[in-house]
Amino acid sequence: MANGIDKKALFNLKSEPYLKPISDLGVGFYNLDENTAILRFQLSNTKGPLLIHNNNLTAYAYFESANGSTSDVIELDIEDPNNGIVTITLDKEFLQASTSTKVKGQVYIGVNNVSGNPGYNEVAVFREFTFEVAGALINKISSFTKIEYIRMFDQLKMRIEQKVKDIEEAIANGADYVAEMKSVLQQGIETITKLVDDKKSDVQTYITQAKADLDTTKNSTIGDITTLSNNAKSSVQDTADTSINSITAKATEATEHVDTKVAEFNQTVEDNGFLTPEKLTEDLTALEWQKYKWSNDDGTRIYISKENMIDKNINSFDPGLYELVASDVSESNGLPAGFNSYIMQLDVTASTNSRKQFLLNISSRNKKFSKTIHTDGVESDWEELTNAQNDTGWIPFTITNGGRTNPAYGYGGSRNGFGCAYRTVTI
Repeated sequence: MANGIDKKALFNLKSEPYLKPISDLGVGFYNLDENTAILRFQLSNTKGPLLIHNNNLTAYAYFESANGSTSDVIELDIEDPNNGIVTITLDKEFLQASTSTKVKGQVYIGVNNVSGNPGYNEVAVFREFTFEVAGALINKISSFTKIEYIRMFDQLKMRIEQKVKDIEEAIANGADYVAEMKSVLQQGIETITKLVDDKKSDVQTYITQAKADLDTTKNSTIGDITTLSNNAKSSVQDTADTSINSITAKATEATEHVDTKVAEFNQTVEDNGFLTPEKLTEDLTALEWQKYKWSNDDGTRIYISKENMIDKNINSFDPGLYELVASDVSESNGLPAGFNSYIMQLDVTASTNSRKQFLLNISSRNKKFSKTIHTDGVESDWEELTNAQNDTGWIPFTITNGGRTNPAYGYGGSRNGFGCAYRTVTI
């Protein structure tokens, strides 16, 4: 809560296969707590706190009161992903239904199976725990006090009814004011009518004068336009004559220039021969350079979307550099199994006798694969070129068959040493 009045309690829950008695959290809430009863759990295993995130798993909790009241299956909020801390705020209605009882609860976590593969379903159930819900003292107010509150509200009701009666009487007296307002309105209408009649006469006078002024202005303007028109005609004719003479001179000059260039071109063809498309193709073919297009013009890979990969197999791809999105079943595209809808980078090279080599990079998983199609279409399986490393960490063990260790060198001993342990690293 932003105002800091919430009640928070943090408890450790470990994912382990050992059955243990139900843990009493040693906390209690009241049936009037609202948005303040908060339980916090740190989820861990033998190696320490779990690393959790909304992208990889979901945490739930379920509560059941001793009187039979139950909560919904509630999703927990992830408070600290790096330390495995999740929180839940207990519902007000459930607290009220569980008044004066002990409540039993349990936390569950499940892996988000985004691919829908049943083989990836994983759910872990943590051990049960209990806490108590008590009734608030305010719920114990006596019946006498409640009757006093009822009497107070009855008196308040009588006062409100009297106020309503006074308002109704004031509205009834308003009828006289309405009649007076009607009289004032009639007087105003008569005054406005007289003003309108007077102004009509003034407007008509203004209109007559404006018409006379417009006629005078029109006649003067027509005379000015006629004079300007005659002057413009004379100017345009002079300009046209000058332009024709200039165009004629330029045309003669251009014709002479073109004739000269045509003569030069004909002489060049006669001396050196004419370049034909066939000659150009022959010259380009004779050059020694890579003539196969491996990528787009800008150097990026050729992209193939998921929709365009449906019913396609990479074995039929021409040599090139590709980036593609696998279909919902990656094996149907000739790709490694289990990488449905993944973005991949594929290099395809070819040689004689239908031999091909495929190098595949799955960047989001940092995995690389290789396969070949040998002579006459003999296809090899995909081989992973990357190795995944698995480290168990240090696991304590106890020496048997009479063997002993010096406790002074163990964990927490007088010399604070390192106890007996083993570790397995698989590459």
